[in-house]
Amino acid sequence: MSLIKYLTGYTLNDLLLEVAMDSINSMIEELISLVDRKRQLFDNIMEITLEQKKDIEENGANNIEEHVNKKQVVIDSVDAIDKSFSELLNMVKKQLNINSLEEADLTKYPTLRNLKLKVEGIMELAKNIMKIEESNKEKLTSLMAALKQEMSRMSVGKKSIKAYEAPVFSNDGIYIDKKK
Repeated sequence: MSLIKYLTGYTLNDLLLEVAMDSINSMIEELISLVDRKRQLFDNIMEITLEQKKDIEENGANNIEEHVNKKQVVIDSVDAIDKSFSELLNMVKKQLNINSLEEADLTKYPTLRNLKLKVEGIMELAKNIMKIEESNKEKLTSLMAALKQEMSRMSVGKKSIKAYEAPVFSNDGIYIDKKK
């Protein structure tokens, strides 16, 4: 019997496995933390998207640029989280010696189920955001078409007004008297 097993009741391999599982579990917890932050950002994107929808419907998209800029700042934050998430997820998959989380043993790592559910929730929210975005895009396209039509009518009107304002040139003949 080894000294380690005698002192702890575990073999060295058992202890190493326990340390590895603790390390993987803490990485999974960090992944969950990243997903929670990403969810908050997606909630923020949804808020901005709904404000954008309201602006399009009530104000003719007067503040559209402001909404787009706000959304871009949040999207940049999501991108940073995605990068960290991807790197950490690859480390977890490497530690577990798997290619996909679907292959992971959920009995050993039950927090992976929680992670998966949270990711699915974000994906559902992203689909809802995309539906509203598509609707907003259609409304903006319609607004733009109406504006182009109005501008075209104004252009024709301006040309008509200029035609009436143009100075009148007299083409009366000029006669020169000649003495004979």
